[in-house]
Amino acid sequence: MSLHADLTSALSTLDQLLERLAEAAAEVDGTEREDLLVDIYEVERHLRAAARRLNRTVANLPTTG
Repeated sequence: MSLHADLTSALSTLDQLLERLAEAAAEVDGTEREDLLVDIYEVERHLRAAARRLNRTVANLPTTG
């Protein structure tokens, strides 16, 4: 597998994780476990930053051929 394909796959995985975190946040919002929202949002913030950085990395990969 090429580096581009590997990194694009990692981006896809990050997107899936972000979707799952959004679902988890919605599930605990307004419940007695609402205290978890701060942690969930903090993880989400870090993953979004990682996705942006990885997107820049993929965009800057040298083209082949």
